[in-house]
Amino acid sequence: MIPCCTCGTIIAPNSSNQCASCLATVDIASLVRRGPGGCDLIVHQCRKCRRYERDGNNSKFVYLEPESPEMMALLLKQIPALSGKSTQYVKRAGVQALQVLDSMFIWTEPNSMRQRLMLTIKADINDVSIQQRIKVEFIVKWKECTNCTKEARQNTWSAIVQLRQKRDDSRKGLLILELAIARNALMRKHILSVQTKKNGFDFYFPSLDKARHFSQYLSKVAPMRIKTTQSLVSEDKTNNTANVRHTLACEMVPLCRDDLVVIGKQAKGAGKLTGKLCLVLRVSSAVRLITVSPSREVDVPSQCTELHSDTYWRGESSYRLFLSSRRMVRFVVLDVELCDDERDRCNAGDSNQLLYEGPLSGVSKYALADVEVARESDFGVNDETFMCVTHLGHLLSPGDVVLGYDLASTVLSSEAEWSIENDVTSNFVMPDIVLVKKIKGGQDQSRVEEADDKKELKHKKGKAKSSGSKKRDRRMKKEEKKQQKLAAAAERMGLNTDEDVYFDEDDFFDGEGNTISEAVQNENEKFQKEVEMDEDLADDLAIVEAELAEQSFSDNDE
Repeated sequence: MIPCCTCGTIIAPNSSNQCASCLATVDIASLVRRGPGGCDLIVHQCRKCRRYERDGNNSKFVYLEPESPEMMALLLKQIPALSGKSTQYVKRAGVQALQVLDSMFIWTEPNSMRQRLMLTIKADINDVSIQQRIKVEFIVKWKECTNCTKEARQNTWSAIVQLRQKRDDSRKGLLILELAIARNALMRKHILSVQTKKNGFDFYFPSLDKARHFSQYLSKVAPMRIKTTQSLVSEDKTNNTANVRHTLACEMVPLCRDDLVVIGKQAKGAGKLTGKLCLVLRVSSAVRLITVSPSREVDVPSQCTELHSDTYWRGESSYRLFLSSRRMVRFVVLDVELCDDERDRCNAGDSNQLLYEGPLSGVSKYALADVEVARESDFGVNDETFMCVTHLGHLLSPGDVVLGYDLASTVLSSEAEWSIENDVTSNFVMPDIVLVKKIKGGQDQSRVEEADDKKELKHKKGKAKSSGSKKRDRRMKKEEKKQQKLAAAAERMGLNTDEDVYFDEDDFFDGEGNTISEAVQNENEKFQKEVEMDEDLADDLAIVEAELAEQSFSDNDE
């Protein structure tokens, strides 16, 4: 035993000849709090997209949640004494090694531009281990990331993909594309920015080949035609160079699932459905159609056809939209009787009838059946019922609520009446009722949207304003609504939107007093409810993914 060289306490011999109390006086905190070059500890964040710099060479910026484990790992890597980047001054202080035993966040104001940690550090000093609790503060500074720098520069994009579906309710046709883009990170990797337009989106790309690759992917998800044009921005005749911008116009077929379509007599490529009124069953790489007046003697697949984009655009005038899904009404199923002779026309009350409950249920999804229905609005008013033949035999049972078209009482437009008189063949039997889909949970999205519209209309009522202020308010609300839709759609697709979206979200409010960030969250919640209530949308997305996987597999074989 020897005395400590500093305080004289009897201790076991060690290389420093000091006791643990004297070794604890070594200032480990100054070593941990020291940044590169002796300055403060700094972490960089992009002011526009709010991403943090992971590497010091401005090559990688990532999204991090406040006080998350990923944020903790990033901050610890910024300490040179712990990361091993600068260990010379640590060794000069007599410290052999530093180890983090525990770490936790210290709450700070969100606008303070500071991040604080409480660290428990174990230090080895001359073969003696000591522990200290140290408070470490990081300064958050703004630093523009490379992607935002490209967007801020002029003339950075070389190609633009204009995605459009020209119809009144084009948002419904774009849902499947939004989901497909959201599930493919490789496709949205090279997108510089995105903007919303009247009937679709504009995607900006740095080069033509990346834009073509993206447009080809979209054509596999939904039927469309692609036209490429170019415009000259500037040219240098001396060096024989030119700055050319390319535009790829992707126009989707203006048909959505659950639409009623009249196929003209002169249509080519429609097969047996020529001159008939048809229902759109599915929209993927092709449009799948079925007649609304099926024959009981023929199975369902024989009464369907696939309409490809090339066929549609060659005879565009022969395919007319008769009614959209907005015109559907609710019916209650009273009785179901299958039309399959092999099953001796079992009715729905028979316990032996099987219902489709998924691909593993062993039952085909569609089967012809005679169904007796009544309007939901007629309950308690009259006893009027309707009989119809539908393809939903394996999906319906008595008591179910379905959406369909009431052709018996619907007021048709002059264009729709002309299509019935001139495009439909004389032997086609026009049904009174066309059943489309079963409602999940007893509530359809149209009623939800109607309730939201009534709520918005009720909120708009208030004090009288001058004409100038009314115009200004309408213009502001229109711009705010556009920003909300853009932010919500881009967030669903996993895209970084353009500069107009990255304002201080808490400084702008929508018409109901919510901030823009809250409005975007509400919009996404409505979208999630719509997807959950629509089982067919999930099925369509699964079919699209299967088709893409099959095509990629065949391409790899070649």
